[in-house]
Amino acid sequence: MTVVNDYSKMAFTDLVDSTVTAYATPTIVPIRATGTLAPAFCIHPIEGLTSCYAELVEHFDEDRPVYGVQAVSGRPATLTALATHYADEILAVSAGRPVHLVGMAFGGLLAHAIAVELQQRGSVVDNLVMVGIDPMRRSSDPQNDLLERMGDVIDRSRAEEMLALASHNEKLALGHFPGVFVGTAFVVSAVDADNGSAWHPFVSGDVLKYTVPDIADLALVGQLLNRVVR
Repeated sequence: MTVVNDYSKMAFTDLVDSTVTAYATPTIVPIRATGTLAPAFCIHPIEGLTSCYAELVEHFDEDRPVYGVQAVSGRPATLTALATHYADEILAVSAGRPVHLVGMAFGGLLAHAIAVELQQRGSVVDNLVMVGIDPMRRSSDPQNDLLERMGDVIDRSRAEEMLALASHNEKLALGHFPGVFVGTAFVVSAVDADNGSAWHPFVSGDVLKYTVPDIADLALVGQLLNRVVR
């Protein structure tokens, strides 16, 4: 397991500079490493970085440890294989405690797969939160979506690396048929979407649906997650 420094107050450009080499191994990033409550693990979106969660942690209980789960540089053949790797890493940090899993977009699909894997091993997943992801409808152009979000903050060489990873992860998503998570799942969608209904076949329990005007509004999503992750 590789752990890099706390970046809860770092800018996105600083984060990219400090973590791009972490593609060499599965990586747990301590966004906030202290606290006595059950830890929350935030699963990376399609480009592999967890910088999007730095703002969310400000809205979580101060006594809750929060970790980012970053990309692995190897190219697993399936999303389930990737989830298995991350389950190993999460268990090494959680040390037998219950965990909360949070994922945005592709990270939500991956969080669900990790939750299924953890439950198969007898681990407790207190909350599973999936933001802005329909299990059966994925992005048709992940590279263009990623470029729009990145803007001009990274140089071309790193953009190419992230785009290649995004393309690979999209293939994993398209080839993945979700298992069944046992428990309550929280699904956050934009007001013009109803991703929650699509998750019912893959959750043996309640699917609690929340809508927000814009899932890119991390401050608003963070306040909602603080009420959900208990």
